[in-house]
Amino acid sequence: MSIRVLLSSKHKVVSEGIAAVLRTHPDIHLLGIADTDESTQALCAESGPDVLLLGLHGNGQQDLSLMQKIAQQPISPHMVAFSGDTHRHSIIEVLDAGAKGYVSTTSSIDELMSAIRSVASGRHYLCQTAASEMMASVRKMRAGDSSGKNHLGSREEQVLRLIADGFSSKEIARNLQIAPSTVEVHRRNIMRKVGLHKVADLTRYAIRNQMVSV
Repeated sequence: MSIRVLLSSKHKVVSEGIAAVLRTHPDIHLLGIADTDESTQALCAESGPDVLLLGLHGNGQQDLSLMQKIAQQPISPHMVAFSGDTHRHSIIEVLDAGAKGYVSTTSSIDELMSAIRSVASGRHYLCQTAASEMMASVRKMRAGDSSGKNHLGSREEQVLRLIADGFSSKEIARNLQIAPSTVEVHRRNIMRKVGLHKVADLTRYAIRNQMVSV
């Protein structure tokens, strides 16, 4: 079954180049190309894509607002954002706005395709450039954190990674060869330590702290 993709970019040359590549992949069905916020929302509502590939062009809050509106639709697509900005703060803002994938415009087309396929299957994806930036910032934060508060144990980190990758408690239990009740204990401990209680929030926490596969 092909992945239904809607491409949104205000730069025509960029969108036509990406569209040409997408059409060469048999597992990708390009539904259309949008070049404004309004047409992006309209085509999302009309065609119901599996993945929205969204180009960010330095519009800041306007780009984030568009993503938030799409994420709030009754049936919203998985979003992959591509941007030239790989600063940690920008990446986090985009993830918080609803994106599941983030790809730098300096990335290879292979990374872009990996992002599309990953988010279509319910996983998160950061390109190597973005992942490296996040890792560097996490190392700095950890180096400056001597309090030891909210520190997760190795098993808790394993459970959190699997939660972020979309696994259920039963699947996590099978994967780690532990009892489902033990998984639930780890879940509660993780939530208590990081102060988060929703799967989406835990997933973003895992991404920010470079704990998920990219």
